[in-house]
Amino acid sequence: MNRPFSLIVTDTSPLLTLVLADALDVLLRPRLSVRIPDAVYVEATRVHGAPGAGQIVEWINAHLDRVQIVPTDIGIDQQRRIEEGRSIRGLGENAAIEVLERFLRSEPASDALLLFEDSDIGRRRAVVDQRIGLISTGDFLRELETAGLIQSADFVLDQAAARGRNVDRQRRAAEDPSTRERLRRQIARK
Repeated sequence: MNRPFSLIVTDTSPLLTLVLADALDVLLRPRLSVRIPDAVYVEATRVHGAPGAGQIVEWINAHLDRVQIVPTDIGIDQQRRIEEGRSIRGLGENAAIEVLERFLRSEPASDALLLFEDSDIGRRRAVVDQRIGLISTGDFLRELETAGLIQSADFVLDQAAARGRNVDRQRRAAEDPSTRERLRRQIARK
C-alpha cells in the first residue's frame, strides 16, 4: 500500500529532542495533523521547570488547529499511577500504540506515521499494522532536509545534543528505508 500518510503520532522522545533543539515546528512541515497521546504529553510536561516542558505546552497551544492531544485509556492508568507514586515508564509509547490502533479502526482507508526514538517500538512491528509507518526522529529530519523543508538535520540534532540530549542513535539511518521513501514521495508531491 502506498497511500499518503494522514497524520503523525509522536512518542515522548522525539518531542524532547525537538524542543531541546528549538525545532518543534518541524513536526508541522509535512503539513499533516499531529496527534500527541495524553500520556506522552504528561511524560513530556509534568515536571514543571524541566527543560522544554513549558515550550511544549506553549507550542501545542499555538498550533491547536494542527496539533491535538488525544485522550487514551493508558493515560487514565498513567494518572492513577502518578497519584499512587508508581512508575509510568513506557506508558507514553503504549498510549501512542493505542492512538494508532484507534485510528486504524476509525480510518480504514488511511495511513499514519509514528515518530519514535526508542528501539523497542521498532521491535513491536508485529503489534503495529502495516498501515503505520515507523520513522525515527533522525530519519524524519533527514527526509525534511532532502525535501528542502529544513536546512540541516544535523544542525537540529547538534542543537539538541548541545542541550544535553543523547542523539547518537538518531544520527544513523534506519535499516528499513521504506517509510522514509514513502514520506519522501509524499512531501515531494506537495
